Amino acid sequence: MNSLHLSLAGFALLFQLPGRQAFSARVCAAIAALVLLTACGALEPAVPASASPMPAPTAASPSPTTPPRGGNLTIRLASDISELRPWHPRTRGEEQVITLLYSGLTRLDHTLAPQPDLATGWTASADGRVITFTLRSNAVWHDGRPVTADDVVFTLNALRALAPETALLAGLQRITEVTAPTTDTVVVRLNERYAPIFSLLTVPVLPRHVSSSENLAMFNFWNTPVGSGPFRLEQREPGVAITLVANQTFYRGAPLLDRVVFVVAPDARVAASALQDGRLLLAELPWSEGRALTETAPTLQTGAYAENGYYFLAFNLRPNRIFSDARLREALALAIDLPRVVQEATDGQGMIIGNSAAPGSWADLTPPPTVTVDLDRARALLDEAGWRLPPEGVVRQNDGMTLTAQLFVRADDPRRVRAAELIAAAAEQIGMDIVVQPADFATVIRSKYAPPYDFDLLLGSWINGVADPNFGDYMFYDPDDFALFHSSQINQGVADARPTLNFVGFSDPMYDNQAGAARQLYDLTERAQAIRRAQERVALLRPYLFLWADRLPVVCSPRVKTLDGPINLATPNYLWNIERWYVASEG
Repeated sequence: MNSLHLSLAGFALLFQLPGRQAFSARVCAAIAALVLLTACGALEPAVPASASPMPAPTAASPSPTTPPRGGNLTIRLASDISELRPWHPRTRGEEQVITLLYSGLTRLDHTLAPQPDLATGWTASADGRVITFTLRSNAVWHDGRPVTADDVVFTLNALRALAPETALLAGLQRITEVTAPTTDTVVVRLNERYAPIFSLLTVPVLPRHVSSSENLAMFNFWNTPVGSGPFRLEQREPGVAITLVANQTFYRGAPLLDRVVFVVAPDARVAASALQDGRLLLAELPWSEGRALTETAPTLQTGAYAENGYYFLAFNLRPNRIFSDARLREALALAIDLPRVVQEATDGQGMIIGNSAAPGSWADLTPPPTVTVDLDRARALLDEAGWRLPPEGVVRQNDGMTLTAQLFVRADDPRRVRAAELIAAAAEQIGMDIVVQPADFATVIRSKYAPPYDFDLLLGSWINGVADPNFGDYMFYDPDDFALFHSSQINQGVADARPTLNFVGFSDPMYDNQAGAARQLYDLTERAQAIRRAQERVALLRPYLFLWADRLPVVCSPRVKTLDGPINLATPNYLWNIERWYVASEG
């Protein structure tokens, strides 16, 4: 997705540069050299979380018999990871490697909801500005030393000292102080009540005894990759593979797998072939290769999760613009056959969405409409708004003006251009003349997101990652869309130098109230209710017509199993229970 990046750090482009490289003989030899070991012993039950404002993760019941153990899970890496900074994943593979090596105070479950991790729970002061975390007592680093409150204090203070060049580091600036009053307690003080902090605190905790003497901004953690996650580094062969071995002292129980091997395989077609013959057991693939495997290899487990970003049609809501009238926005929406637009423009990859939250996540609470076309209702709304068809005319008029609008779209993205053309054709059915304007991003489109906001319609996209401006990570995901739609985020004029993202000029007191509450409610159930109400206001008043999120295919061997039932490949966080995975023997 070439897009603008949703981040307090400002706007940035996301470029995908596909690489092509054969599955080398060195890679094949590395995989062949893996010895399938078997280990015995029962899985240690997870340590229960203490009471906290958010619900504790659902604990799996202890297995009545000794669980199956063993196997090496091979996972495709689309590109090598030459440098490792645990708080700064730049690719999907790096994000996954980090989550297996490191742990945070919190972690995200399969619905992307924050749950206790190194912390067993937390309590907050009445004003929400002081959060006290209780640490588990059985976490140890991969070198055998215990994880302590001092490690947490060191990590958060060290990251707060870095230049806030990413949304994650900017978010951590809300912390004013971190202290450890006891060996198992960490107190985090904030400058304001802020619910997204629990997602930001999934940031990996770093070992003070290893990292305190290093310049974190420049240090490559491959030099000392000591974490506290379910796997530890066994071997890294640059350009070939990264081999992680099970951490037998992991606090939620030793992983069932012996190893996880990330194999560098840039060529997606070769990776698809390796999945079919068993050289790879798990891979994320481009849309065309993933869809082809679904048809040609029915025994493989296939699924897809939504990219952390989406496409939308934005309306300029300012008073001097045509679409400041909500009736015109609704009329256009009712003329568009959204399933057809998404199917045709994306070749089936797009998933229709109804809100800004990650599809399938805990905050995805407002589905898209089931019926998207009602031409009679659309025409009636335009009549009501005073836009009528003249005798023998095809374009509506109002007080001598024709109902004509410009739709700006990136010229270098054929999918967006096709979607814009289909939207314009739909508008024609109701007497609305939409002129599609394909344009260069750098010289034209970028300027539409800034004053003087000279557009009627804009087909754009956001990418929502916070760890790097060029990558839509899910590692620190939070559904907060305050920056997009809150009235405080509207540019106030030439003296306003903020990187404001409410470029459509949306202002609604009811949305403001609920979005503000969602930022302050620490109870997940209460926060979800506020998010739902905020989403409903956006759906009703329609500053955007949400279009689609791209699906990213995941393919897995049927030999890969979990103690918790089928692997959920519809979530980006499908590795969340990796310690309960195993590879069944062939046959």
